[in-house]
Amino acid sequence: MKNKVFLSKTVAAVLSITMVMGMAGCGKSDKTSKSVEDNVTLGDYKNLEVDLTVTTITDEDVEEEIQSQLEQNSTTEEVTDRTTVQDADMVNITMTATVNGEDFEDGNVEDYDYTIGENEYGEEFDKGLIGKNKGDEFELTVTLPDDYADESFVGQQAVFKITLNKIVKEVIPEFNDEFVKTISEDYQTAEDYRKYIKEDLQSTADDDNESSAKEDLMAQAVENAEITGTSDDLYNLYYNQMTNDYTSYAEQWGMTLENFLASFMGMDEESFKDYVLDQVYDIQVAIAIAKAEDLEVSDDEYKKNLSKYAEDYGWDSEEELEEAYTKDYLKNNMTRDKVLTFLYENAKINEVPESELEDEDETEGTTEGSEEETTSSAE
Repeated sequence: MKNKVFLSKTVAAVLSITMVMGMAGCGKSDKTSKSVEDNVTLGDYKNLEVDLTVTTITDEDVEEEIQSQLEQNSTTEEVTDRTTVQDADMVNITMTATVNGEDFEDGNVEDYDYTIGENEYGEEFDKGLIGKNKGDEFELTVTLPDDYADESFVGQQAVFKITLNKIVKEVIPEFNDEFVKTISEDYQTAEDYRKYIKEDLQSTADDDNESSAKEDLMAQAVENAEITGTSDDLYNLYYNQMTNDYTSYAEQWGMTLENFLASFMGMDEESFKDYVLDQVYDIQVAIAIAKAEDLEVSDDEYKKNLSKYAEDYGWDSEEELEEAYTKDYLKNNMTRDKVLTFLYENAKINEVPESELEDEDETEGTTEGSEEETTSSAE
């Protein structure tokens, strides 16, 4: 089953650490019990202007994707010409671990292929493996590094009891007809699969670029609106749901919610509350536009979209999804999707080749570098 967390476009943006919502036009205000209509005065939202990035998938892009898929389907085989571990080797290990005498779940693995140099448990751990031999059983006591994934263990002393099963090496398959048949039911030849990859990469890039443009338009609509507050009910709906979502994400990383917000979003509890309020303002503007343009989600649309959401995000049933997220929350996100499409269809779209954007970035980088050199020389 897929990860059962419903990723609305508003929420998904956070995971890419993209804070696109600058609420310059609305500001913060106290929550009230007023309706959306009372809290929102719409500004300009039609005929807005937005840049649409145009991506052209190259043969190099296709080859990179092919290489990625080959690596994902790689296997390992034992190294037989030596038994002593060297730097950068991949070793197969079984181990248990404790931190302060307590079971350390992150360090309990069996027949685990580990590459020296990844420093998953810190450089000290990796160095302790070098020079060991196949079949050795030994103990390593290390201090977990500052960049360890779970911040609650940073700087803690961990004791690993390790069995070095063998030294292994990665075997990457060749990209040919036989390989394609093992990973695809729809394609039988490498040539046809290569064409499919190019089309799929292009489709994905086009969808992502359009989605980004839509979000830019929504941000403009919010900035142009005057927002005086929000209801406690609406705020609490989003605060509770987003807290549940991010708690789930944090657990996947073996982190507390507090550590996740700090590490991935640069937020403490208060700034997270403000962020939730920004999302509520966004939803309020979407609802207001939907009412003004008769874009509200009908019961039939809701049922159809609910079925699609359940399938896309791996829920066992529509009822289970609705129970976890509530009809109001889901319907608001469906409404927002309709509004995004409306904004896009009624906007002035400026197509900008991705290569031009890359050239601009390179020019800016060069200019900044020159300014720094000039300042340094002047000093």
